[in-house]
Amino acid sequence: MRDEIKYLVRVSGDTASMVVVGKASYLNCRSAGDFFAAVSEKGCGKIVVDCLGCTGMDSTFLGMIAGAAIRLRKTNGKLTLLNLNERNSELIENLGLGKLVEIVDTSAPSEPEDAQTLPSSNATTSGILHAHESLIEADSANKAKFEDVIAFLKKETKE
Repeated sequence: MRDEIKYLVRVSGDTASMVVVGKASYLNCRSAGDFFAAVSEKGCGKIVVDCLGCTGMDSTFLGMIAGAAIRLRKTNGKLTLLNLNERNSELIENLGLGKLVEIVDTSAPSEPEDAQTLPSSNATTSGILHAHESLIEADSANKAKFEDVIAFLKKETKE
């Protein structure tokens, strides 16, 4: 059985917000990645992701975070992660994403009243590939960690 996940999103002005509840993974993060891309294209200069209820993140979701942060940096925007638990904080730092994102601990949940719940669905092979390429773009030290995954995914997308 899949872990229950909720991505609650809201856009207000030039700020997009997401609350992650549950484990964010390739099994459920396709719409989260689509949301990050869509709000970046629409000109949102700030993305805030509240992780107080996030029980875990895999490399695909982290790569989507990295990709969004990289896109925002190109337009002087920023991505902020709120309320990371110890394990998620370690993952962010170990992958070098701490250089790309602002990390804030408010210890207060932030479920906006008018948030929409995104559907959860598997990330596509090309989406997983792009997420892992973003992790390498974020920190070249990640190449050794993900080069086999990237080679496999590139082969899969050509077939």
